[in-house]
Amino acid sequence: MTEKPEAQGQRKARILSGVDEQILLQSVFKDANGQPRFALPIPRGSWKDIAIKFLIERESRFGGYEYPTRAFFDAHLEPGDLFIDVGAHWGVMALSAATRHPGAIKVLAIEAHPGNVTQLITAIAHNKLRDSIDVIAAAAGDAPGTAPLVPNSTMGHSLHDLGLKGLPQSGIPISVPIATIDSLLDERPALQGRRSFLKIDVEGFEPQVVAGARRLLDSGTVAALIWEKGRAFDEEPAKSAMEAMIADLDRRGFQHFVLPSHDLGGPLLPLVPAPGSCNVFSLSPGFEPWPHYCRPAGTLPPMAGTNRGTSDPAERARLTEALMAVKGSDGTRWSDPAELAAGAEDRAKLAARHLRPGERVLDLGAGLMRLRGQLPDGATYRPVDLMPLSADTLITDLNRQPFPAVPCDMVTALDVLEYLYDVPALLASAARQATRLIASYHCRTTEDVATRRSEGWFNDYSADEFTALLQTAGWTVEAEETGAGTRLFVCARHT
Repeated sequence: MTEKPEAQGQRKARILSGVDEQILLQSVFKDANGQPRFALPIPRGSWKDIAIKFLIERESRFGGYEYPTRAFFDAHLEPGDLFIDVGAHWGVMALSAATRHPGAIKVLAIEAHPGNVTQLITAIAHNKLRDSIDVIAAAAGDAPGTAPLVPNSTMGHSLHDLGLKGLPQSGIPISVPIATIDSLLDERPALQGRRSFLKIDVEGFEPQVVAGARRLLDSGTVAALIWEKGRAFDEEPAKSAMEAMIADLDRRGFQHFVLPSHDLGGPLLPLVPAPGSCNVFSLSPGFEPWPHYCRPAGTLPPMAGTNRGTSDPAERARLTEALMAVKGSDGTRWSDPAELAAGAEDRAKLAARHLRPGERVLDLGAGLMRLRGQLPDGATYRPVDLMPLSADTLITDLNRQPFPAVPCDMVTALDVLEYLYDVPALLASAARQATRLIASYHCRTTEDVATRRSEGWFNDYSADEFTALLQTAGWTVEAEETGAGTRLFVCARHT
């Protein structure tokens, strides 16, 4: 069969011909036999919708639509669980959850827009999941009633226009019914008492949805809520509503995290609210997350502008102080290739002159791994970073997770120590692991602390103080070199 132009490059999307020509978009998540767990029918007429185009591209070309979030659910859903999908769209999350343990997980798929409901029902029928997924054709909120649903793309519908600030409408608002999650569960006693996961993506209406699940939250059965912090929460009154929601969950013992990259994943990092969009993982007391949730290494998708960090020095300084208060890493910054690229090649060349043939190199905060291409003969290389930019990357948050237990001769830390809270501990761990160290550091001179915070730096050692740290940790400084906008310290472990 000849591939249609609209589907070229969509490797996992199969075209069906005929009167009802459509794409069958196959899930990147596989079953026990290595087959796609489900297929999402996508009618020809919808292929040019910006949200559907995004969904197709992410699932077929860039490793999976919201792969890390789905990986989180895959890691923690167990037979007997309840998955509540608020803002279910066409069913990617609902279908993923229902097929994790086929026939053993119940799903409530809540979707307000009639067109999306039609596609959701079609997808459920196509995948023979009627017994697992219950569709609720309504919005979720804090009280029953009706409200205007303002359209954008198929993924951008927003109650009361909350999430569409500055964005065009793509149709006529319609009035839709609203139900609370508590009332929906009252009508389904067989679902009560199950361990539950809530995924909420409703363009700024998330606080109202959570308020309508008070009794469910009081039951202590909610393992995790994953909710979208979208553009609506950058402004009032939604910003205050989000803060109140977080405070209410705090009182219930939930802790809040984000991934470094919406597309690539990584380890969970403490939430520090800042402008931009991301999924927030609110985990119940005692919930044990995995070390990381990552998309397999592959072609990097384009980075959305709403996922980029601020470039304003004052705003960056405020963010740095907020991160310092919770000892969090700036995942938004380090998921941006543009941030990773600045000066990386020059630092790699500077450090490479001090590498030796045959050394096993462990590169902390490897970023774009420019050092890999500068290795001498026989040397081997292992990158350590927050994100899986290569298949051999050791995914580690150096601010919260143990030093990687990897045999090595040389540890390199180029433009990374400024962004750590416990530099002495890391240097000591490196000395237990390797015999040589190359570290770059922007030593404090006459600049004030605010200037350093605007660079995102968490610590402020002078050259003498930094040298003393190295010595105390077990390192002898054999050479110092200035270049690439930094100071390089070449060290050997004390004998």
